[in-house]
Amino acid sequence: MPRRGLVAGPDFEFFLRRYFTPAEVGALESMWEILHRYLPYNAHAASYTWKYEGKNLNMDHTLEQNGIRDEDDEFDYLSMDGAPYTPAILLYFNDDLTEL
Repeated sequence: MPRRGLVAGPDFEFFLRRYFTPAEVGALESMWEILHRYLPYNAHAASYTWKYEGKNLNMDHTLEQNGIRDEDDEFDYLSMDGAPYTPAILLYFNDDLTEL
């Protein structure tokens, strides 16, 4: 029996497009630089607190400086597909609608 809910089909595809914005970022990009590249998807991106694993991210630091490691080499070494593991940065709304 197929699973029900947001796992497949048009509703899930809309959910993915609406709520997930995959992006590749450079190792030396600060969070501010990443935020500026995210602005076309959300003009109020600066109105959010950016978090990873429940901790606020320092926007002046890179991903690695914020504790978000690039584990691609480990996945390659283990001959594993790293695509299913993508670190998720969660944005928490601050209720101020700042625009950059």
